[in-house]
Amino acid sequence: MSVKRLLFFTMLSISFFIRAQEHEIQKYHTTHHLSPEENTLMQKQTRSFTETDPPVGVVRNIAEWEPMESVLIAYDGGFGIPLSLIAEMSQDCGVTTIVSNASEENYVMNIFNNNGVNTANCTFVHQDPNTYWTRDYSPWYITVDNSEVAIINFPYNRPRPNDNDVPILMANELGLDLYGMDIEHTGGNYMCDGYGAAASTDLVWEENTNQTTTEIDQKTLDYLGIQSYHVTLDPLDDYIKHIDCWGKFLDVDKVLITQVPVTDYRYDDYEAVASYFAGQNCSWGYPYEVIRVQAADYYDYEENPYTNSLILNNKVFVPQTGSDLDDDAIAVYEAAMPNYEIIGVYATSWINSDALHCRTHGIPDRSMLDIRHMPIQGDLEFQEFFTVEAEVFSIGGSAISTGYPKLYYRTNEGDWINDTMSYVSGTTYTAGIPGMNGENTVDYYIEAQNDAGKYRVQPLTADLDPHTFTYSGGDISVSDEILAQQVQLYPNPSDGQFVIKTPFQKSQIFIYNMNGQLVESYDVAAPMAEINMKIPEGIYVVEISSDVNSISKKLIIR
Repeated sequence: MSVKRLLFFTMLSISFFIRAQEHEIQKYHTTHHLSPEENTLMQKQTRSFTETDPPVGVVRNIAEWEPMESVLIAYDGGFGIPLSLIAEMSQDCGVTTIVSNASEENYVMNIFNNNGVNTANCTFVHQDPNTYWTRDYSPWYITVDNSEVAIINFPYNRPRPNDNDVPILMANELGLDLYGMDIEHTGGNYMCDGYGAAASTDLVWEENTNQTTTEIDQKTLDYLGIQSYHVTLDPLDDYIKHIDCWGKFLDVDKVLITQVPVTDYRYDDYEAVASYFAGQNCSWGYPYEVIRVQAADYYDYEENPYTNSLILNNKVFVPQTGSDLDDDAIAVYEAAMPNYEIIGVYATSWINSDALHCRTHGIPDRSMLDIRHMPIQGDLEFQEFFTVEAEVFSIGGSAISTGYPKLYYRTNEGDWINDTMSYVSGTTYTAGIPGMNGENTVDYYIEAQNDAGKYRVQPLTADLDPHTFTYSGGDISVSDEILAQQVQLYPNPSDGQFVIKTPFQKSQIFIYNMNGQLVESYDVAAPMAEINMKIPEGIYVVEISSDVNSISKKLIIR
């Protein structure tokens, strides 16, 4: 990081962000809710927070399930999570721990070494934490112009000055641009989908009575890129009113909502919020799939905190309490997220409004890949080709690998076919799925990779829960002219190599020279499968035959 950037963040911490309380910093090491001392401070304090200008450019709030390079935790005389969980997380990504000073760092490192933590993946930042609820006070991350990661700071809704300054701390540690958004908030009461939708309980309105709901919506748009902000009631009927106590986005089109017995006095509220999301379109343009997890039985209305889970790269960590419902909760996640490893985490400290999601927070991969694609969906009319278009961004700047992105598709649960998407311009790529006769169901997903070894699929569940659409009608036995347009030839004049793709389900390819002599022949078992050939310079006729058609094309190799 340059000296200029270091000075810039130093000035931000001094000038732009004023502490919530102008008195000697105290260490509260307390519970998730406000202590009596903190209640007194909240009544007396005059909160001061100076906003920066919002980011300039296209802003996108990063979702929890996107690639993470590390996970942020804090040591506050304890971690708030089992050491076994820290050890598991450290096997796949970094673990960044907030500690008071170098002495405490050494102490914590000894704990890690003695408990199977991969210390090679451990880093530390020094800031005496007031608490270990890193989800609530740590930064929110955005991308700006799909090219760099930045940090959003906000006034934390607790009088805990050291915790409140963690976004500034992390901006300095990571060398990221820092923006201040003056909406009093908490991370446990916020979730987003990475596509411009977010959700909170109405706690965000209660704590920002100096701003109208329209003003709050405008700020979430300007600083976070949120176009649809879902603000709901709190069915848990709990003091903390955090949405992660009872709800969670699992993907752009999936939301998990707690379910309680019909005899529970909160039953109608839970059903109302589930119905609300079922009636809303996700960012991909169709209604959310609302998934329910039973979190209380008829004899115990104290809920298990199953929605307070952590999605970390290819794993989902689900809190377990020893309840008879634990296995059922794991099964719900396995069905909803089939491409992930679902891991139960048992602890006696979990309560219905405070579990492992509250005490962890991912730090995004600053060189991640991002695929932007609006899925083809619904019941469509027949097309000769269904065009799949996507934008692929390499946030760290590494080139997209040769042969990527790829489109994988299948028709009527047949074999998967993959096709390298064609570059259009900028960051846009396209590929086509050929139409077939009759009634058809198409499944597909997109895969990307860059030269830095970063990998991404959309949707997250890839072939196990792909994008799907249906269509009917059509007649593949159409004119030779249309079929000839569907046959694709990609010659490479420098070495005589070329690729043929045909629209037929099964076909044969014959290549003749100008004397009518057969040069090569191939059998093709799937539509749009690539056939790579190499023949000498010359002029050839390529004949492609199927059960219903035969067409010819001229090919010149120079």
